[in-house]
Amino acid sequence: MKERARHIFRLLESEVAANRLILPSLPEVALRVRTLTTMDSTTFAELEREIARDAGIAARVMKVANSSLLRRGVPIASLKQAVACLGMNLVRSLVTQLAVLQTMQSAGGNRERLRGFVAGGVHISALCHCLAEPFPHLDAELAALGGLLHDIGKLPLRELLQRQPELSSLERLQFELMLHPHVGAMLLRHWQMSDELVQMARWHESILRETGNPQPDYVDLVIAANLLHYGTQKGRYARYAGIDIPAVGKVANTGHRVNDQNGAQLRVELMQALVSG
Repeated sequence: MKERARHIFRLLESEVAANRLILPSLPEVALRVRTLTTMDSTTFAELEREIARDAGIAARVMKVANSSLLRRGVPIASLKQAVACLGMNLVRSLVTQLAVLQTMQSAGGNRERLRGFVAGGVHISALCHCLAEPFPHLDAELAALGGLLHDIGKLPLRELLQRQPELSSLERLQFELMLHPHVGAMLLRHWQMSDELVQMARWHESILRETGNPQPDYVDLVIAANLLHYGTQKGRYARYAGIDIPAVGKVANTGHRVNDQNGAQLRVELMQALVSG
């Protein structure tokens, strides 16, 4: 099985290199916003003009700025106000998350399965944000983005696997589970995402991963979030029931309630405001 999985991954690499399998791209506005927000000279007015080029993204940024989670007093009436209120770091995160969600939703294949994929990404993103908040060395917005992106490799991988008629449905699912972390890391490098996000995609299925550091890193967050989302009573992570998971122990060390869903639910509401029309 492992040798066949390696063959499929090499096939995917060759298909991408020959442009027979096109990796999904982020919308240009997201790439430009990410570039602008890394430049010290960028003003809120420049950022506003860039976001305004995409009416859909601009409308959703406004909706998020006026959401119950972020609103403070008077409703925000303009995109310029929204950008200034949210700040460059949060705007970069939100615009990127929206672009990723649009990419997910535009993917082909089984629509019901795709809806479940998006919903799972939204919830794990929310959990990553909540788990990161107690730790000063972690950026909760970066963690949230990583939670949304961690399974992104499934999208191009599913397309490739569908082209292999000799594979059964069960084999496609098995190879997807085995290979999507590798493909996700490849895709995020293609999108020029930060190393933290690449590593979250690459290692999130390494449930027993131990770095020797008592403080959690971003991979620990997404491992813990996955276990919280899927549970260990049944399904893909049932074999870890009753086992001490290093990542979970690290995020729980602050006394933070790892199983508290209230903060996560607020983040889910924020993400729903972001993606809904």
